Amino acid sequence: MKKFVLLFTGMLMIMSVFAQTNFQELTLEKALEKAKGENKKVFVDCYTSWCGPCKMMAEKVLPLKEVGEYMNERFVCIKVDMEKGEGPDLARKDKVSAYPTFLVLQADGNLMQRVVGGTLDGKEFIQKVDAAFDENSAANFENAAGNRGMDFLLKYTKALIMACDLDKAKAVAQDIIGSLEDSQKCTGPYWFIYEDISLSPMGSGNMNYFLKHTEQFREGVGVEKVDKKLASLFDLQLEEIIRGKNATATLADVEDIQKTLDAYKLTGQDYLYEYIELIKGVKMGNTDKVLEMCKMVFPKMADEKIAYLYFMPILSLKGKWNDKQKEELDTLTEQLAEQVEMSTLKASLRNFKTAIARL
Repeated sequence: MKKFVLLFTGMLMIMSVFAQTNFQELTLEKALEKAKGENKKVFVDCYTSWCGPCKMMAEKVLPLKEVGEYMNERFVCIKVDMEKGEGPDLARKDKVSAYPTFLVLQADGNLMQRVVGGTLDGKEFIQKVDAAFDENSAANFENAAGNRGMDFLLKYTKALIMACDLDKAKAVAQDIIGSLEDSQKCTGPYWFIYEDISLSPMGSGNMNYFLKHTEQFREGVGVEKVDKKLASLFDLQLEEIIRGKNATATLADVEDIQKTLDAYKLTGQDYLYEYIELIKGVKMGNTDKVLEMCKMVFPKMADEKIAYLYFMPILSLKGKWNDKQKEELDTLTEQLAEQVEMSTLKASLRNFKTAIARL
């Protein structure tokens, strides 16, 4: 019986290993050779030792059973530290400048797809990788890049975005926008250009046009989509203040942001006002208000946002917290540590607990 249990346990362990994405210890050259022999493509996880999202993907997404089954059937998978060995040369060749980046390569080494950044689940990750095999992939469009038809240009731009070739996508998108009448710009087929911040960054002509014509966009695209885009702009602005990246923002600046937010009358974006109240509390040194808003805001957040937003508002008021507030912060921090799934974030929150008494 003991032998049977040991055998069964061993089989489960083997099945678990094979269900994960099978990363092989091969050089890129050897991986390409093996892929050619097995009629597969090569998948490269481009990472660095200091990249938090890289670790999150390695810990939460790549080991998932559905991801492993998809990847192992189609790819020879390898990991490359982009700061060591062949990593820097690969980064230059395939324009890897952000992490994590995942490359899908033909067996001859030609790039099929570049996926930049992590995903929250396996399904989204598979969709992004699978785009390399779509007939509308950037690689397929390159062969007909002289085509100037509008339908072609729209599909080509979307394919370039999926391949994370953003410089080229931006150039093609500007060709599209430049050929349109004003009445066309605020309609559905071209919305993705204004919606994508890489194509229409803050301060750009596209973004300024969008902000001046929001009512026309609401009519042509729909209130929900436009309000979600507007909310993302406020979100970005407010989160930069919360995390301390915009250290020059004053209380008056925050009140101006609130007035602008009021003017847009967004639907379903109440959390932005919670952000504003949190920031006001920090700017005024009101620890009661900050504690109240921390309890309201952070338990509703995804792990990734807690990781870069939770600590700064509390640390910025060091020396102002009383003993009772510290006890409540300790309780909240433990609650978040229990709630989050990322092991590195759990550890960070528990380490932070030990520092709360010294705030």
